[in-house]
Amino acid sequence: MNEYVPPQPQPDRYRIIIKGVMDEDFLQNYCSPGFTLSHQHGRTTLSNLQIDQAGMLGLIRQLHNLGVTVLLVELQNEMEQIE
Repeated sequence: MNEYVPPQPQPDRYRIIIKGVMDEDFLQNYCSPGFTLSHQHGRTTLSNLQIDQAGMLGLIRQLHNLGVTVLLVELQNEMEQIE
């Protein structure tokens, strides 16, 4: 008898835009491995954050505790399907 095994959920990929210019070495302590960092117009974009929702909430709390202003959080998977 074949038993159905549901697929394991994959962590989503998120993008966060924060106010100010943050250093990649500093952010590595808070972000999941493999994230991408870019700077534009006085903002820092963290993309390709592969993390579940609980991890994302933890990251946002850590950024908040550091005094960082989070401007945008978006689910990259969903945005890529729309584009």
